[in-house]
This record gives sequence, structure tokens and C-alpha cells, in this order.
Amino acid sequence: MTEPPQTPWGQRTQKILENISEPIDLFGQRLLGSLWKTFYESVQDAIALSLLLQIPSLIGKIIIGKEFSSYDVCLAENALGSSRYACFIIVTSDFLLWIVLAGRILGRFWVDFKNLWSNNRNRGNSDDSS
Repeated sequence: MTEPPQTPWGQRTQKILENISEPIDLFGQRLLGSLWKTFYESVQDAIALSLLLQIPSLIGKIIIGKEFSSYDVCLAENALGSSRYACFIIVTSDFLLWIVLAGRILGRFWVDFKNLWSNNRNRGNSDDSS
């Protein structure tokens, strides 16, 4: 468990976040039941990884002064310049981070779907035997 905030601003922020997250959590549990936790964690992963996706682009903007969004932009750069290779690295890292994001979300849902399927199958077998 994390330590409670020590500063007044930290305590207020924590209280505000608790007041926001509690109704959302209750609504999600009512709407999705046991899958709510999986959905909630997937959304947290998506937010965290989307912030990570901004880091390579931010580095390109700050150091090189250019925004690289696709391989087409990379091919337009000078073949002997370092910005072309930096562009390829930035675009590839963005692509790989999206693969990680999709893999985590799909993997989590697959595991929960298998658990849900096996629980329903076991429940159906116990109803037949009584």
C-alpha cells in the first residue's frame, strides 16, 4: 500500500480522485460485473502506454526539431543525415509500442474470457448433476 500524501495539496488531490473513482468503479462493476477489473486495468495500460508513445516523438521534436509520423516522412529526409535514421528509430519505436499495447489488452481479455468460459462450463456441469 502506498503512503498517504503528506502535503495539503496531495491530500486534497487524493480526496478528489477518490470522489471521482468511487462512482466510476461502482458503475463499472454494475455494468460489466467481474470483467470490470480487466477493462479498468486495460484502460490504465492504454493510458500509460499512450503516454510512453509520446516520448519518442517528443525527443524528435526537442533534439532534431522535426515531427516524424510515418516512414514516408523518413524517406523524404537526406539519406546521409542523422535525422533520417532518427526518424526510422522513432517511427519504429512508436509501432512497437502499439504492438505491446494491443498485445497486453488482447492477452488480458483472452485470459479472462477463458476463465469466464471455464467457470460457466463448470457451473453448467454442477447444475446437471443435481
